[in-house]
Amino acid sequence: MPNFNVFNLNPNDLRILIFGQDTTGTARPIKTDSGGSILNIPIGGTIDIVQQVSAATIVAGTINAITGTVTAVVPSATVTGGTLTTIQSVLGAKVTAGTLTTVESVLGATITAGTVSATILGGTVSTTLLGGTITNLLNGTITSVLGATITAGTLTTVGSVLGVTITTGTISATLLGGTITNLLNGTITSVLGATITAGTLTTVGSILGATITAGTITAILGGTLTAISQNSFVEQSFLAVPAGTATTFTPLAAITTAVLETYSFFVYNSSPVGTVDTILEISVNGTNWFTDVTSSNLAPGSVDVLVPQRFLKYTRLSYRASTTLVTGTIDVIFNAQGS
Repeated sequence: MPNFNVFNLNPNDLRILIFGQDTTGTARPIKTDSGGSILNIPIGGTIDIVQQVSAATIVAGTINAITGTVTAVVPSATVTGGTLTTIQSVLGAKVTAGTLTTVESVLGATITAGTVSATILGGTVSTTLLGGTITNLLNGTITSVLGATITAGTLTTVGSVLGVTITTGTISATLLGGTITNLLNGTITSVLGATITAGTLTTVGSILGATITAGTITAILGGTLTAISQNSFVEQSFLAVPAGTATTFTPLAAITTAVLETYSFFVYNSSPVGTVDTILEISVNGTNWFTDVTSSNLAPGSVDVLVPQRFLKYTRLSYRASTTLVTGTIDVIFNAQGS
């Protein structure tokens, strides 16, 4: 018409409302917040495709799949249920329940309860375990352990151990210091500067600079005993030995005198009646014996000291009653000092 505009000159007057229908067919206006985001999306149903989500809170429901790649930094999140299949990096997260199937990297995590069932294929675990149980550590390095109990497996290198009890297994290690309280079984290949206060050493290959203050050395099967200190004293007693009426001499157990400097046999006739004859015998092999010193008719209550005149590897004392009519009883004490 003349003198009228065909279009409205103010664009704000051209805005329209968008409506949608509910399940009854009634038209409903679609509401937005102050930023223009749609508010009244119905609770329930399915959202087939979501291209982008910013600052969303999902309070219920299920996300079935993410078909692409999610590259995101989540500064703070709480997952109340479900499964996270792969987490590449977690900073300061708290997982209170559920299962983490695969974790590539964890920085600054604290696990207060539950079980970590994991195989660490590579990398470095830099962590402090305040408690709990490591079921199986296939490979890797533990720098420090305080108050741990290791029930099985192998420790390749142990730098320091304080207050540990090892009940079974094999320790293949070099101990630079410390104290082994009780070694029930096993083999120690080499010991330098150790002090053994009690127990039994079954086999000792070599000893350098040892001092044995008490106890018994059962046998020296081979090797070289270089020296026994002059302060070392050896004593062996044969008490209340009956001297019968046999005409032949009966020997006491042989003593290895190969490494002894000075030694003698003290003989006391403790019987009220009957005299006793004694001899000292020496041998190089413990089989063939040579009579070195003789003593005859030791009276009751009397004492004699027999000192070998010749030196061989083994020495023993043999005895008999002086007559076949009266028996006797003797006490024999062997004393020796090292060279």
